[in-house]
Amino acid sequence: MRIFLNLFIPLLLMPNFNSNYSCTEFYDIHPVRNEIGLQVLLKKNEYYKGKIDGQIGPKSTSAIKQFQKTAGISADGILGKETCTKFLNIKDYKITTNTVAVEISINDELKDVQSKLKELGLYSGEIDGIRGSRTTNAIKTFQSKAGLIVDGVLGPNTLNALDKGEDAYVETTSQPVTTINSSTSTSTIQPSSSAVDLANYNPNLTCITGYVNNIGIWVPDPCFYPVFVYRFGKVAQVNSAAERDAYLADRWSLTAEKIYTPIGPVNTQNYSDGINSPINGLIMPYGKSYPNVVLGIKNDNNLRARPQSGPQNADAVFEVLVEGGMTRFINVFYQSDTSYHGPIRSARPTDPTVLRPVNGVLVASGATSGLIPEILDMGVPVISDQRSGYFRISSHPSGTNRRAPHNLYADTNLLRQRAISSGYKPNFHPQALFPWGDPDIADWQSLSSITLTFSNYTKATWTWNGSNYIRTYYDAYVGSSNTNIHNSISSSGVIDQIYTTTVISLFCEPYIHPLQLPSVKTVGEGRAIIM
Repeated sequence: MRIFLNLFIPLLLMPNFNSNYSCTEFYDIHPVRNEIGLQVLLKKNEYYKGKIDGQIGPKSTSAIKQFQKTAGISADGILGKETCTKFLNIKDYKITTNTVAVEISINDELKDVQSKLKELGLYSGEIDGIRGSRTTNAIKTFQSKAGLIVDGVLGPNTLNALDKGEDAYVETTSQPVTTINSSTSTSTIQPSSSAVDLANYNPNLTCITGYVNNIGIWVPDPCFYPVFVYRFGKVAQVNSAAERDAYLADRWSLTAEKIYTPIGPVNTQNYSDGINSPINGLIMPYGKSYPNVVLGIKNDNNLRARPQSGPQNADAVFEVLVEGGMTRFINVFYQSDTSYHGPIRSARPTDPTVLRPVNGVLVASGATSGLIPEILDMGVPVISDQRSGYFRISSHPSGTNRRAPHNLYADTNLLRQRAISSGYKPNFHPQALFPWGDPDIADWQSLSSITLTFSNYTKATWTWNGSNYIRTYYDAYVGSSNTNIHNSISSSGVIDQIYTTTVISLFCEPYIHPLQLPSVKTVGEGRAIIM
């Protein structure tokens, strides 16, 4: 028995700040989210010559019209869907008096490359097999992260590295030295350039009013000064420790969240510590407590990863949005185990917020550079690849081939042994994850199914079949059907549709982590749908 929890972002991935000049009405991820974003995009591409001030006057309107004319659409100065779509390929439209003919060829191999780059969060365009500037830039960004020659050429080294995904990334920040004791962990970060250096603060430096991040969005920074380097390699511009704290708090990064004060056990009804599971509230087999390490294992939900192994064995499963409009699972194990869990993928900023209340250990294939130190700072231990408990497979029990990065698996018993051997003590009585109890369902609404829209690319539908909720899905990378059956597979090759007795959908406010990863705020209260 298990429950399925959806950290659900209603509406858009990124807020548009109620701007009249925003393209997020048409696209979840778009560089034009407000007036400043519009001016930055036009200025970077030499259409706009004025100041970046967020004021749309004659110069900005003229720049919009000039772009529309160059792109061959109606030059009305209005941001409609057609203009926003053309903005996504703005580098393909050069300012000229003549129409530029662009030779286009469609390549199936390139479609596969674009899919992998989108999964890595490096490419936001269409999967069309067309080699444009955004595809080339995404390839170069990947090559840089993987320590390859940055030339934009899809040679054998680049293609092989793409097959490995994030596992091919070269770590560019200092590695954490982790000491695990009791039921929590502490970490010591080796000296790096991430420390605040107010001693070198120079008030005579030119005031910087903002910067453009790596997806082309203007981030206002009113008169902050470059006095220390962000842990993620970005220059954070502050002139005091207080200003630094305000800056980080405003962006709700893990750096700000890492100072965590537990609120203590939540109120429960008909819940007995040691009898009911703290992870799902159900009575545990034999009514005994389980002195086990709570594991939260990242489970791939890419089309190449299905059917997965693990959701059918876990005590609870969290589904969370990641880049590319896709989702991944966090399978939580407390009283249960499996010798065959996978594919396992990399950590994301939302993961520690799920595991921190129950003193859980995060299990992942790795993480984008800089994220694991942040997670350790929050008090959540991390077990990553190249350690005991992991193994790779070359094919499924069903005979389907598996290639990196969709072939990393693990044994939960071995992972627990690894955690304990590192000094992490089993937690006899984790606090309840939610206020479990027996609700009065007399006033509940009768509902046979629910469809959750995580993004334009991913939807999940849960339908009651008389005894369980069974899962189907929509995946834009697969096709237009809303009724794809979502299966799991055992180590012996038994395939079964994913099902659960309880579905909980938590409506969470989204934010974009400084590493440009979609994340959600978890504040301990809010709206939810329980089925």
